[in-house]
Amino acid sequence: MLVHLNGFRREATSPVQEIHQAIRAVGTDPSPHLLGYTAVARVNPFQALLYRSFPQKGVAVAPILNGFDFAALPQFHRLSASQTVHFHWINWVIGEAKDAAQAGIKARGFLGRVDQFRERGGKVVWTAHNVYPHDARFIDEELTLQQGLADRADAVHVMADATVSAMDGLLDVEPGKLVVAPHPSYVGAYEDFVSRAEARAALGIDGDEIVFVLFGALKAYKGLHVLLDGFQELCRRDRSTPYRLIVAGHPDEDPDVRRFVARCAADPQVLIEPHRIPGTKAQYYLRAADAGLVTYTRSLNSGAALLYLSFDLPVLATDTPVFREALPGSFVEYVEKPGETSPGEMADHLEGMGRLALRTTPEEVQNSITALRSDVVSTGFHRDLGRVLGW
Repeated sequence: MLVHLNGFRREATSPVQEIHQAIRAVGTDPSPHLLGYTAVARVNPFQALLYRSFPQKGVAVAPILNGFDFAALPQFHRLSASQTVHFHWINWVIGEAKDAAQAGIKARGFLGRVDQFRERGGKVVWTAHNVYPHDARFIDEELTLQQGLADRADAVHVMADATVSAMDGLLDVEPGKLVVAPHPSYVGAYEDFVSRAEARAALGIDGDEIVFVLFGALKAYKGLHVLLDGFQELCRRDRSTPYRLIVAGHPDEDPDVRRFVARCAADPQVLIEPHRIPGTKAQYYLRAADAGLVTYTRSLNSGAALLYLSFDLPVLATDTPVFREALPGSFVEYVEKPGETSPGEMADHLEGMGRLALRTTPEEVQNSITALRSDVVSTGFHRDLGRVLGW
């Protein structure tokens, strides 16, 4: 029989097939708790890391490939002790609404489905990944949707205590619903066998260059032009030091982002691959670098920062309470309000980050994120979530 991987592509039998197999994989004696999660992210291993301890603790974890299919979970009440839906990113709810009125209708329709799910005995968890979806067009409606979901949720997962103050005025969550579990590191989640020298040879980078990396989807909120202006200013004023910037990620359709891509392509000190980067290639861009960049103009959490640290890189990040709580202080430097930073100021930050990178060892960075190992984070998340849900 040929191999068929469940949970990677929606089938005619979804989500029943994925839920059934998740339960069978854990076993039904005793009946496991059932947790279905959506939206499903396969390129980013975050969810696999977050849930990695759940099956061995009696929780069957099933991907819900179409968000609205979460309504199927209570059908499995005879095979599971409880049924929970865990919502992650919810930008798909409003999606491509043509105007604010339609966005409101979509949001209310979704919340109505959540109410029906709860009436059937289902439990609800939501992770606050972002202040609001990065590509949101109808912000008021998105915020109303988020508040409505938080009001209905049994548990709201945040990745730092500081999230509550960061969302003040935008989201109100009952304290008893809060479950704090940090973003896990990505140690061991990506292929990582090439050496620094091999990675640099593959990219045409010399051994003495100081290399910064911007890895991940290219979007305007990441402060792309401010960062590039600062890097180019640093190269202009310090011609004795060889600097290089690596940019690797898929650009969206924003004209500003497309202009950034064009600027990078025209600069000989910038290497850009404007495409989605498969996990097998990520190690080349990360191992070739000396420091990672997360100088976003709007952000609540950052998987990229944890990815950089997982590859032994110190990080230059936006100065936010959440980042200061979530990231290890010794190997992260901060930029206050990057959107208002001049090229000269950004160049100063990059220069300082280069100095930090030169005096930092991989072992020191790894030791700083021991508490963020995925097995540790997952075990704690299961414990604290189970306490709220009554597992």
